[in-house]
Amino acid sequence: MKKAIIIFNLILCYNLHANDSLFISANNDYANQDYINATAKYDSLIANNFESAELYYNLGNCFYKTNEIHQAIYYYEKSLKIDPNFEDAQENIKLCKLQLIDKIDQMHELFYKKYFKKIKKLISLNSWKILSLISIWTFFLFFILKIFFKKKTNFISPAILVLSLIFLLITISVKNDELNNRSAIIYASTIDVMSAPSGKSTKLFTLHLGTKININDQIEDWVNISIDNGKKGWILTQNLKEI
Repeated sequence: MKKAIIIFNLILCYNLHANDSLFISANNDYANQDYINATAKYDSLIANNFESAELYYNLGNCFYKTNEIHQAIYYYEKSLKIDPNFEDAQENIKLCKLQLIDKIDQMHELFYKKYFKKIKKLISLNSWKILSLISIWTFFLFFILKIFFKKKTNFISPAILVLSLIFLLITISVKNDELNNRSAIIYASTIDVMSAPSGKSTKLFTLHLGTKININDQIEDWVNISIDNGKKGWILTQNLKEI
């Protein structure tokens, strides 16, 4: 058993070293403007189940340099899915959107929903989980001190309880976002958005290459989508790539 564990650790260390070397090599190719080789090496890393915000960001940069804007947006979005506060990826998406055909205005959002979204993005899901656990255990600690050791915690305990509930609410909300919020990038030059999951239904509007959409529902090969201005409809899954 010990030999098996040692062999596994050696293989793991070798793979990590190989991935690091390949990542550095890909970065060197990018620096030398060899975007084709850099892209191939980044793709190899992804195929080996290696992922990071930086990897997706660099791959997005390769596609941006080769003027494949829809691919660039896709990988910038993948980067932001890992690190929502990656400012360089956010800025590059803005630059990419300037080159898209579809200019979609953001639907007005109630101020408290807008600020709640900003708060949720301050730190990662794991960090919110840790904060929730720390605050809950801190509350129980003060509760025990009050009950068993007669320590005065009149103001501290309720404050920590409220804080714990807030952290827990945010954690649950962020987790639900990860589970339920599906988005994708349009990978067809032009696509008609239909009123129902059928090619014979009414055409509502048209979307173009590189536009980001939200997926609300799916029926076989059709997905119900929405865009930032609130418009909704149905498109075939073959015309998009889910983030």
